[in-house]
This record gives sequence, structure tokens and C-alpha cells, in this order.
Amino acid sequence: MLTRTEAKELVLSRLKVRHEARDVFISDDRTSEHEFGWLFYLTLSEAAATESRLFIVNKHVAQVIGSSIQYTPERFVELYETLLAMSRRSAANWCLNSPGPVLWSNFLRWRLAKKAKAMGLYQVR
Repeated sequence: MLTRTEAKELVLSRLKVRHEARDVFISDDRTSEHEFGWLFYLTLSEAAATESRLFIVNKHVAQVIGSSIQYTPERFVELYETLLAMSRRSAANWCLNSPGPVLWSNFLRWRLAKKAKAMGLYQVR
């Protein structure tokens, strides 16, 4: 499980690799903690432009999530928590469904990924 400091380092390192020419800064005073981890406010700056973005770090699985859609912080967290709950529900009930655990789990992962993509959420690797 990640600590807040480790989560901060993780999101910074992944974004600096992804946005080579940009400086990446976290607004520590606006960071909020949740059951799943943290919501970070980041500023990505270049010589010509500066933009603020929200990123979620899941402390249990070291997952960094961004959005291509500008959500309010509350809505972004709500969407992520909804998808997380769906994922947990489907993982807990895989044995109650057919045609079998492997096919069913692949279908559920695909369905969740499709929903996340429609909502503009993406994983930063």
C-alpha cells in the first residue's frame, strides 16, 4: 500500500515521462484523501501554456488515473468510486455466473474499460 509521499512521487514520475517538455507541480494544499487513495491537483506548464489537471492515485494498486474531460473534483472522485465499486462487485461474484470465470471476468473487464473510456478516464502508465 502506498503512502501519500510515495503516491505523489509515482504520479510525478509517470507524468514527467509522459510530458517530457513540461514541468509538473502538485498543489499539496488542494490534495484530498479518500478510501481508495488521493486526488491530486497538478499543474503542467510549458513555455507557452499552463494547464491544471486532476489525477487519482489508488494506493492499493499503484494506479494513476487521469481524465480527458474536465470534471469537478467531486464528480471525478464519484465516477472513479462508481467504477471501483463495479469492479469489486464483479470480482466478488465471478463464481455465480456462467459461462465460466475466465470468460466472464474478461467480459467484465472489457465492459468496465469501455465505461471508463466513455467517461474520459485513462490510466497513466
